[in-house]
Amino acid sequence: MHVPALSQLLCFPIHIATATSHFVVAITTFAAVITHIIDGTFAEGALRALVLAGGAVVGAPFGARLSQKVSGGLIIRLLAVALAIVAVRLFIAAF
Repeated sequence: MHVPALSQLLCFPIHIATATSHFVVAITTFAAVITHIIDGTFAEGALRALVLAGGAVVGAPFGARLSQKVSGGLIIRLLAVALAIVAVRLFIAAF
């Protein structure tokens, strides 16, 4: 949701909006993990979170390089498809 808001409402270039969105998500995720560790509710999912975090750390540079080679229009279309898939999953999970 960050990328469409940044690009359409605030007129950020798509590539800048994508990088800014990644930064916002990283900071938010870090704060959430720290909160769950302090609260003690993180014990069960710690291994899963470490694996996902490792994947994000390894994948982020590849994504950054790839986004420089892809047009802004394609990034928006791919993002729209991904958001539609998430919406369908949420709709199905609601029933």
